[in-house]
Amino acid sequence: MDKKAIIAIILVVALVAVGTIMVLEMNPSGGEDEGPVTVIDAEGRTVTTEEAPMRIISCSPSLTEMAYAMGMGERLVAVTDYCDWPADVNTRKTAGTLATVGGYFTPSVEAVIAAEGDLVLLDRGVQAQLDMLTQLENAGLNVIVLDKGVTFDEVYDAMLMIGEICWVKEEAEGLIASMNARLASIEEDIGVIESIPTMTFAVWLDPIYLSGNGTFAADVMSHAKGENVYSNLTGWPDVSVESMLETDPEYLVVSMMYLPSPGAEIISGLENDTVWSELSAVQNKRVYILTGQCDNVFSRPGPRMVDAVELLAQILHPGVFNVSLPHVISDDYVDWVSSGETAEAEAAPAAAAPMAAMVQARIE
Repeated sequence: MDKKAIIAIILVVALVAVGTIMVLEMNPSGGEDEGPVTVIDAEGRTVTTEEAPMRIISCSPSLTEMAYAMGMGERLVAVTDYCDWPADVNTRKTAGTLATVGGYFTPSVEAVIAAEGDLVLLDRGVQAQLDMLTQLENAGLNVIVLDKGVTFDEVYDAMLMIGEICWVKEEAEGLIASMNARLASIEEDIGVIESIPTMTFAVWLDPIYLSGNGTFAADVMSHAKGENVYSNLTGWPDVSVESMLETDPEYLVVSMMYLPSPGAEIISGLENDTVWSELSAVQNKRVYILTGQCDNVFSRPGPRMVDAVELLAQILHPGVFNVSLPHVISDDYVDWVSSGETAEAEAAPAAAAPMAAMVQARIE
């Protein structure tokens, strides 16, 4: 055998070996082309899919958005009443091709079972969903419990787990890579900022509920270079107006799905109030009201969370982006984010939900 033939054989063997390694790396638990795939979910349960699930039931708006972002929209056969993004969700609901399983906090066990899914996605943060886990298992359904997280890294972990169990690992990794690229670009733009503005992120004003540390909003504020004046508190505490005056944030961002009155009237009311009018954010016209789908962007950990960072960065650092955002932002938020050109041409209308439930969801 001549030297060229020997070299050719070595190259073939090497390529086969490399290809085998790549397949093993892409398919550590059975992969996208062969099963089974096994993961340990957020409840420490072992969950296995023998083949790619094609009838997925999502019990969380965040998880629904993740599934769509990974190209699995058509695999969804049922979602919650609260699931309303992307617009295709509402379109399919109206057409009767996408079933609903009840509310996010009040799912119907019977409706989930009736949807005949081959994989059910549950949100670990909702006790009502955990309470129906045993019943779903007894009905023979394959169920995975996911912790959607409150930080980018935690959300990425949830995305990767969905990608694994649904056999779309590459799509999950691609989604994360694209989100990280956008995030890096935003952080590079605001990297020149030396003086970080102070702010408060509220979800209700009467009484006042706002973000402390350890929340999704807190992580967004950090990435957008905003100093949370209530970072010494945890979760969603309620505070007094007097406390607000003591901390006196430079910016006040209020994010509510449903407004008790039009956003412009809320801002005007603060300006004319004898106490609120003493707040620097009010005096300097730095109050912003986020509602509708814009509120969802700031309350749903998922593929749109980079939009939240970009919007907040533009609010806090308008000079860097050479833009002046309106003081009331709703479904039209896509006009001010770089993902807008690939976002829904027509924002899906927000699903109806009790106002008290929405506030409670944020502060629990």
